[in-house]
Amino acid sequence: MSTETELRSLVERYAELVDQRKFDDLATVFCHDAVLQTGNGRREGLGAIVAAMQRLHRYRRTDHRVGSAVFTVDGPEGRGTVACEAHHLDDEDRDRVMIITYHDRYLETPAGWRICERTLEIHDDRIRADGSAC
Repeated sequence: MSTETELRSLVERYAELVDQRKFDDLATVFCHDAVLQTGNGRREGLGAIVAAMQRLHRYRRTDHRVGSAVFTVDGPEGRGTVACEAHHLDDEDRDRVMIITYHDRYLETPAGWRICERTLEIHDDRIRADGSAC
């Protein structure tokens, strides 16, 4: 499997774990000392990242659709820019749609590639209440 394929699988696995609420399994995608930077602050360490993800329980369901991605690799380190459309459905079927880009730094570990740093850039954030396109 190529490194690019491995990295693509890594970012898709992140989306899958978040959407399935398997936050305790995030150790399979993040380094133990990873950093997550969002508009809500900076989380340092896997425990802080998992705690932040618990906020997603306020939504009935999420659906992260990973789009285009560009990866560069230099030995055991890599960087990636990953497009994503993230849907967050509440109990009233309102859909908070976020068009985002993840800016990642990766590290190849004995257990495989892991995200060591992820910065979330939000391009658009809208609530869709009637099912129409944003």
